[in-house]
Amino acid sequence: QQALWIFCGSVARHFPCRLSCAIAMVSREVNSTPDNNFWLWGTWGKRVIKAPFLTQKVPGRIRDVIIGNNFIISLREDGNLVSWGEDKVGCLGLGTEFTSVQEPRKINFPPDFKGKVVDVQYGKHHVLALTSYGKVYSWGDNALGQLGLSDHQNRYEPVAVEELRSYTVVQILAVDGMSYALTSHGMVYAWGDNKDGCLALEHDKASVQKPEPMMRMKETVVKRLAVKDTGSSSQGRGKTIIAFVEFAEPIAEKDKIGGYENPLGGSDSLFQTLLNDDQEKDIFEGVDLMRRVMDNTQDWWEHLLRVRHGSPYSDNPLQSDDLADKKEDDNCTAMQLDTYVGLDILEKASYELDMLIQSAKEQLLEIRQKKGTKNVKFMLSLFMDDCKLRREKIRRTVAARQLMQHKQGISTHPVPNLENAGGASPEDLLNKTTELLSTTLHTVRNLRTYDLFTRVLQDSLGEIIECKLSVVHQQMQTIKAKRGDRADAALPGLKVIKERWTDLKRFSIYNLYQECQLRGQGISFSSDDEMLAFLTSSSDAKIDQIIQVDRDSLVSRDTLIPSLCYEILTENAELRKMCNTYQLKVLLMKEGKEKIHRDGHRSSSAGSVVSYGDQ
Repeated sequence: QQALWIFCGSVARHFPCRLSCAIAMVSREVNSTPDNNFWLWGTWGKRVIKAPFLTQKVPGRIRDVIIGNNFIISLREDGNLVSWGEDKVGCLGLGTEFTSVQEPRKINFPPDFKGKVVDVQYGKHHVLALTSYGKVYSWGDNALGQLGLSDHQNRYEPVAVEELRSYTVVQILAVDGMSYALTSHGMVYAWGDNKDGCLALEHDKASVQKPEPMMRMKETVVKRLAVKDTGSSSQGRGKTIIAFVEFAEPIAEKDKIGGYENPLGGSDSLFQTLLNDDQEKDIFEGVDLMRRVMDNTQDWWEHLLRVRHGSPYSDNPLQSDDLADKKEDDNCTAMQLDTYVGLDILEKASYELDMLIQSAKEQLLEIRQKKGTKNVKFMLSLFMDDCKLRREKIRRTVAARQLMQHKQGISTHPVPNLENAGGASPEDLLNKTTELLSTTLHTVRNLRTYDLFTRVLQDSLGEIIECKLSVVHQQMQTIKAKRGDRADAALPGLKVIKERWTDLKRFSIYNLYQECQLRGQGISFSSDDEMLAFLTSSSDAKIDQIIQVDRDSLVSRDTLIPSLCYEILTENAELRKMCNTYQLKVLLMKEGKEKIHRDGHRSSSAGSVVSYGDQ
């Protein structure tokens, strides 16, 4: 869409020379009188003012002035209008008895007037005024309907434009015998002289007596109106009206000339207001709070360095990192600590990091409502993030170490073999191996993982153990065949499917709930809804592991087993996930998401619901 509308070009046939003068506003100094208003020079009607003339008429400051042929209207700082001079068609706005006055007189508005005048515009011989309530008043010559009052009668006092009363007008514009108003909805209204269609309305009536919307621009929201002198008319200077559709925001004070927050030469009242008693108190309290928090954070950081575990590794072995590769008396790097230190020490370090995170969180909650703590909150947030990253690294290390131990066969029971068989038969050795591998497989799948890497490692280790189980089962079938007993080559693959089926049943919501109760994990829930949601998520995560293993069909599937068996197992896993979701939705509908705080009722209710779902 276009950035602006341009219409009514070269409308200059009524433009007089009376405005070819200059006005210089005089700002009131401390030692100056209150009625130094503005300097005036140039062409004024038939007069030429060759030297600047200081006007001293209006008490107080003024915002704007209107210069007519023989009169002046001034908009004061308080929103009142005053006028003086001579005008026969009512532009003074003082009534029929005052068409010529020497001293400024206040222009009185009708009783329905509210607010104050914020803008005043002058056309050829008519005046428009806009109030702070968005209402428009007009007076003066009305021969062309430019007052918008549905007639051609002149007005000697301000009269409200009734056609615009139901709208909030944000800008007015008077151009020769034409009038324009811009509403808060971005619609432009025009009225007055429409000779040759210069109002840009949808008809060519020579005179428009009341405001009409400019429908050709209805598809866009106009932000501002402006009138520009073009000097293109042979009858005088031309004028073009512009309606901006995309209009930039006013320039900020700091971006104006000089680049200061205040105007050049302005007072420093802003800095004076910042130093009142309450704000001084807030500043000093903020400084003291920052000092205390900095001291606490420094102590926490030193304790964090003493913990050592969870610190980052060095990315470049040729580049020394004092924090990552800092060695104590034991001369151990961060990598060596994570590799060889006991898992109980790593768990203790994770607990200490939890305590540091909790302390920083409590400090953050304490200063949350304090003023001037933006930097302190940022520093505490950085410290908490560092602790969380170190804790996640420790948890990942613990999970990987546990998986490595199971992969290396570290166990309380030695791996059975012919050397330590003690006279046992090969079948007994293979049965013991099967039992050990099954236990290890269940242990590996029950280990808690904290990231994608340890989860993939867990799945891979589970697939390796399954393959080892399949080999052991195949060896048992081979021994049977050598003895002449009946052997089944597909039985090892079916036993692997049975192991997965057993794991699926162990991952039910009810079994997980029982494990939480028996192991006393200390997980507390505010309601049955929250507990069941946690159990559902845990169960789904375990079931997803079984599904993920089956997707690696080249490794996880036996060639002699029909693929239908694996597909049935996968389908059962998906149905169990759907059942979990169904149980959760049923509980939410049944309980209505009400909080239950009685522990006995909570335990019995949750146990009955998940037990029913498992069945």
